[in-house]
Amino acid sequence: MIKIKIIKKAKELELAEVNSLISQMSLTKVSPKPMTLPEYRGMLNQKHFFFIAAAGKVSGNQEKILGILSVYFTRIPIGLIAWAEDLLVDAAYRKWGVGRLLMEAAIKLARRKKSRHLNLRTNPKRIEANKLYQALGFERMESNFYRINMFK
Repeated sequence: MIKIKIIKKAKELELAEVNSLISQMSLTKVSPKPMTLPEYRGMLNQKHFFFIAAAGKVSGNQEKILGILSVYFTRIPIGLIAWAEDLLVDAAYRKWGVGRLLMEAAIKLARRKKSRHLNLRTNPKRIEANKLYQALGFERMESNFYRINMFK
């Protein structure tokens, strides 16, 4: 059984599992570096940030993080806006519905906080992820998304 939880306290064992998930995300030229325990604590301590995890017992009674999702809220002139970032599911547990459960938790959280929107962005090459978002009711927006690469 998969359990959804919001992680509030930084634990070293969880951090190792989170870093394992981060290492599986390699769509960029610069691979993300593993988080340190102080960075993990700092991330979790942000006031308007929620770190959602899907955990399950995979061998014996050992619980393991199967997927994660970051959700943060920001107030702008038109109201409260939510953003979902870095939906990561362990490759061994994809097609188990983990991503769907995480996104459904994010939608519930955004509704509970009375957010005007829950936004996300994803790489068009992530076909399965794009299908999931559309199945959950997300609409593809025509927009110019800009970014400056700080690693140059």
